[in-house]
Amino acid sequence: MFEWTLGGVRCRISLLFPALLAVLLTVQPDGLAVTCLLAAVLHEGGHLLAMLCLGYPPTACTLSAFGVRLELSGERLPGYVHNWLISFAGPAANGLAALCLWMLNRPQAAMVHVVLACFNLLPAGALDGGQMARCLLCLHGGERQAERWLPVFSAVVLLPLAVFSFYLFLSGQGNGTLAVVSVYLVLLLFFSYRKKRLDKHNGIVYNCVDE
Repeated sequence: MFEWTLGGVRCRISLLFPALLAVLLTVQPDGLAVTCLLAAVLHEGGHLLAMLCLGYPPTACTLSAFGVRLELSGERLPGYVHNWLISFAGPAANGLAALCLWMLNRPQAAMVHVVLACFNLLPAGALDGGQMARCLLCLHGGERQAERWLPVFSAVVLLPLAVFSFYLFLSGQGNGTLAVVSVYLVLLLFFSYRKKRLDKHNGIVYNCVDE
C-alpha cells in the first residue's frame, strides 16, 4: 500500500491496483480498458467536486482494485439532501462526459460513460442509485423504513441482473465482466445486511443525519 498526504487528505493506492491495470491492458490492448479507467476516475471526480462544493472535504482517498473510496471525518456528515447530491454527482459527471464525447464523434468512449452512469444509478445497495434511494426513503419514511425497503429494492434489481448476465456469458454473448460484478454486488448486499443485523443485535445503531 502506497500512502502519502496531499492537502490534508491521506491518499492511498493498493498494490492490487497496478496489477489490475496491467491485466486489463493485456486483455484489452485496444485502449478500451484505459477509457473505462478514465471514466471511473471522472465518476469519482464528480463525487469529490460535489463534496468540496457542499463543504464536506474528504479526509482520505483510497484507490484499490475494487474502485475508489472517499472517506469523511465524523465531525460533520452530510444530511439526506446533500448525501443525495453527492451520490448523484458521479453519474452526472459521466453523463456530461458522454454528451461531450458524442458531440466530438467519439461514440464508443461516450457509451462507456453512459453504461457506467446507468449502472451506478441502479437502486441497489452499494451503488450510487442505492444511496440515493436510501436518502429518499430516509426523508419520507425515516431510517427504519430505509433499512427495511432498500435490501428489497437491491435484491429485486441485482438478482435478475445476475441471472441475465450469466445467461449472456454462457450463451457466448458476454465476456463475463457483468456477471462477476453482479455476483460481487449480491455478495456485498448479503454481507452488508448480515453485518447490520449483527450490529443491531449488539446494540449498534446507524442513523442518517437530517438536514
